[in-house]
Amino acid sequence: MARIVVGFEGSCPQSGEGVRQEGPNRFRILPSWRPSPGISEEATGRSTRLGLKVVNDSDGPEQVELLIDWQFDQAPDHDVPHFASREEYMSFRDFVVVQEPGSAAWSTVMADVAASVATVRLTVPPGETEVHWHPPYTYTQSEAFVASLRPHPLVDIERLGQSQEGRNVWLLRITDESQQAKRPALIRARVHAYESGGSYAMEGMVRWLLSDDPWALAARRRYVFHIMPMANPDGVVNGMGRLTAPRGANLCLTHTEPDPAHQAMMDAVERIRPTFFIDLHNWQNKHTDGLLGLYPAIRERFLRFMPSQVAAGKEWWIREPDDLTGAVPPTETLGRYCRRVFDAVAVSFEFPWFGRTPDDVRATGRKALWALLRAVDELPPSLVSR
Repeated sequence: MARIVVGFEGSCPQSGEGVRQEGPNRFRILPSWRPSPGISEEATGRSTRLGLKVVNDSDGPEQVELLIDWQFDQAPDHDVPHFASREEYMSFRDFVVVQEPGSAAWSTVMADVAASVATVRLTVPPGETEVHWHPPYTYTQSEAFVASLRPHPLVDIERLGQSQEGRNVWLLRITDESQQAKRPALIRARVHAYESGGSYAMEGMVRWLLSDDPWALAARRRYVFHIMPMANPDGVVNGMGRLTAPRGANLCLTHTEPDPAHQAMMDAVERIRPTFFIDLHNWQNKHTDGLLGLYPAIRERFLRFMPSQVAAGKEWWIREPDDLTGAVPPTETLGRYCRRVFDAVAVSFEFPWFGRTPDDVRATGRKALWALLRAVDELPPSLVSR
């Protein structure tokens, strides 16, 4: 007989209360389960996170059926998912990724969807098989990545502070040894806990910046890159989707629930005063990459330099930058804030998972940073904000 294990770092649900056994090797999984009632993407029927282990203690393979109940129709009236229909919502939840014992690779398994339940049938070998909606990137992985950079002569590492639960919030600084004037750039990943693609894209960007690629050498000569590798460690560890806790802070915004990680991040932004800002995300959409808030003149050049993502089944979905005239809103995204206060070039990338591996997302992050830097290279200042 197989069993389900949750409660590990990044699992969702985090407790066995979110798992119901309905028969031999048949389990109902409730990704919306939270230790207390949540809001936004932590509310019932709003979850954007899934992570569990199927443990087979026998000597041979077992057939397992997982009924992943996303509970769309049970969402509170004030937290109804922002989708046209349940069918649209579930069209992004008709698959999982699976990692078998002893393997580092993730394979995609399609589900059968009825109403808001995605049924996944697996043949699991002996040992622990991990099942997630998207390939995870844990706080432990982030800590190991930061530690791996400590010996590098081009990297300075600063602890900005700690999260509400005492986890590290780091800032990486990358540039060369030249003393000429440089533009401050800020790259931020993982403000939303479920968006592991942002972490892998960030890794790709950092590894490229530290490479001997001539364009990376030139970038280090022109910029001081500041990278926040994991802005929301509590949400990542505790299986949240968007927030730091079931009723916690949305770190994407300049004003939110009081939170030490958010305060540390905003203090760093005010000190860095970035003139170049990249926010890394992965949304639920299968078919489109997001290119949000980039000024049209730069966007046109970026799309010329950015290699096609057609092989991953993606096309670009573009959102124009917000109009900065008029009254300042009570809260705004950090990208809008950087444009308004620091006259920054700012963009949010959305690199969804479906059809991609972690190495694919790393490569996409590297290509996107290169293309963006080329897009602003030699562009007349008068065209930057048009």
